[in-house]
Amino acid sequence: MNGKRWMIPFYGLALVLVLLLGSLQVVSHPIVWEKVHRAAMGETLKEVHYEDASKITGGLWGEESYEGISGGLRFYRMNKKEVAHYEDVRSLLGLSRVVLGVSFVVVVLGFALVGWRRVWGAAFASFVLFGVIAGVWMFIDWHSLFKALHWVIFMDDSWKLPNRSYSLYLFPHKVWQYAGGVLAVLILVPLLVPVFLRKQGNGNR
Repeated sequence: MNGKRWMIPFYGLALVLVLLLGSLQVVSHPIVWEKVHRAAMGETLKEVHYEDASKITGGLWGEESYEGISGGLRFYRMNKKEVAHYEDVRSLLGLSRVVLGVSFVVVVLGFALVGWRRVWGAAFASFVLFGVIAGVWMFIDWHSLFKALHWVIFMDDSWKLPNRSYSLYLFPHKVWQYAGGVLAVLILVPLLVPVFLRKQGNGNR
């Protein structure tokens, strides 16, 4: 057991990754994303814009080309950079499912080798650390954080869209801030389950 203690943070990070990617799958699903989008934008957009937005984000879970999706939009068309960007996002979303599966296997292995409580504790500590860093960074300079996250994900500037892009109108920064908050909650709630179970167990004694 002592020889495996150094792996505990690694297993904890794997669990955070499982929760992050799992939550990303949930939030990006068309049914959930539409609710997130409407909650963030409210009455700022007209119904025709929500219809177009649903076609764009719904395409991430389908196989229709984004050239075809762009041609079917009611209010405006996407430019070539937007079309290429969404194709990239769809590929990354598919890749994330593979990474999710591998990370899940690592977490199960961690549970077996060092115990689920240690893994869960390491995951909670990692999440708090990253949460504090991201929270302070967002408070100081949200746009810098947004850019940094995209550079990490895409490894280039393919995500930078022309200023007049339809997507920038449909999905401004406040949408991503709201979605980030939803992701944080979806990750935090499972991490808090052992705390509640422990309190409930102590209360029954």
